[in-house]
Amino acid sequence: MTSEERAELLGDEWLIVRHSGEIPEITYHSSLYFLTEDGDGPRLRLTEGELQYLKDAAIQRYHEIVLRDIIIENFHKTIYRGVRRTLYNWHRCKVFEQRQSIPCDLFQKTVANQLLRFLEQGVAAAGKDLPQIFINCSVAQLYELAAGLGIETEQLPSGISEFCLEGKTIT
Repeated sequence: MTSEERAELLGDEWLIVRHSGEIPEITYHSSLYFLTEDGDGPRLRLTEGELQYLKDAAIQRYHEIVLRDIIIENFHKTIYRGVRRTLYNWHRCKVFEQRQSIPCDLFQKTVANQLLRFLEQGVAAAGKDLPQIFINCSVAQLYELAAGLGIETEQLPSGISEFCLEGKTIT
């Protein structure tokens, strides 16, 4: 295999991982399996740089889907899944980064700031451009997300529970 063919193959796998669905870690490991072990794959020995290249694709995808659902402009778009999905994707992202020994402190601050911005904008638009209950999780789940991001309850907008689902769980 030429270096150009190898680069093209890795580039294709990067695209697959980068544009994967809701759980990029699964696509990342599937890609590694295909590239290194699958009988129908090229059975490569990946360098540390190549592994990092594919990890970066998974991380970029995680970051994209975590932020996607706490950007107010996405609320009425078909890609929007809600704050509850941010909670799930944040946990998945954090676990993946911990398993890969990748620090997530900087991204955690980015998500925390974006969540606060989303909530402030949402409260201002609730009952107007957004439904009155625009947060698709319970206040307990919102507090869990906030705590996981290092946000104190007092930093959340006043009366935020009025905009959350209470006592309901959506699947």
